[in-house]
Amino acid sequence: MTPQSIITAARHTLNDIDPTDYRHTDAELLTYVNDGIRECVIFRPEFFSTIGDFTCTPGQCEQTITFADAVMLMEVLSIHGGTALTPFDMDAMSAFNPNWRADTAGPAVQYSKFTNDVLKFFIYPKAPATAQTLDVRYVRNPDSYPLPDTITELPDVLQPALEDYVIFRAESKDDESVNSGRALAAYQKFATLLKG
Repeated sequence: MTPQSIITAARHTLNDIDPTDYRHTDAELLTYVNDGIRECVIFRPEFFSTIGDFTCTPGQCEQTITFADAVMLMEVLSIHGGTALTPFDMDAMSAFNPNWRADTAGPAVQYSKFTNDVLKFFIYPKAPATAQTLDVRYVRNPDSYPLPDTITELPDVLQPALEDYVIFRAESKDDESVNSGRALAAYQKFATLLKG
């Protein structure tokens, strides 16, 4: 699956197949393909997950992943090259150990995702003064693809979904009342196919 194959298929549905008189340029439709791939992150973040080495802020329980391509944290796996971390429930921890943030620093054994910030998490106990690196699984921003490149981040079975996204964006731009339902239907197909 390439952006070009997606665009070619979408052009047939859009009835935009005369190369001497295209209503939508390849550059415009390529933008829609790449936007559709970015929107796939919302519905299927697992396709864009990766593992990174995260260095903790010493003496702190609250940590924030700072990778330039990070969209959101999925889980904290382990101390790099060491023991696995298990998730903890923030309410339970605070109920049974109200001073947990003040406990002695040491190698992390547990983590909890932050409720209102997708890049933050807590570790227990707080990070030691010496460098502690954790293996974290996070969702990253997808790549942008030129027309001929193979899209490697998504399985080929999702090509029809991306075709529908391109149709949705093209029909939305035309803003013709006869096509407004068509644009909505295309987006609904895109979302349904991604959700499986």
